[in-house]
Amino acid sequence: MLRSLSCAAYAGLTGYTARRPEDWENLEPWARLWERSTGAEFLRAYRRTAQAAPFLPPADGNSRKLLAIYLLDKALNELAYELHNRPAWVRIPLMSILSLPMEAGGRERKWMPSHSRN
Repeated sequence: MLRSLSCAAYAGLTGYTARRPEDWENLEPWARLWERSTGAEFLRAYRRTAQAAPFLPPADGNSRKLLAIYLLDKALNELAYELHNRPAWVRIPLMSILSLPMEAGGRERKWMPSHSRN
């Protein structure tokens, strides 16, 4: 579901900016905000609904890493699909891969000050 929300945000943004490419820089932060807000709410509702289900990992740092690794796996599969079927959409899974936390293979470093990022 999280990957679907990401795809919805960036497919809409990509479709709109295909006609108005100069708007990408201004609109991309809003697409990212929508993706992250809806994803966070989905995860909250999912965890609240599933609560003590045996399939749900404990709410610790490891569950976040597990989710990040799963999202990386899904995004890599999407990247392969897009490369073979819709090359114009390759940007969507690539952006997701690059926004993942470092431990999942992405480049985001939430623990570092923004001026220290590469």
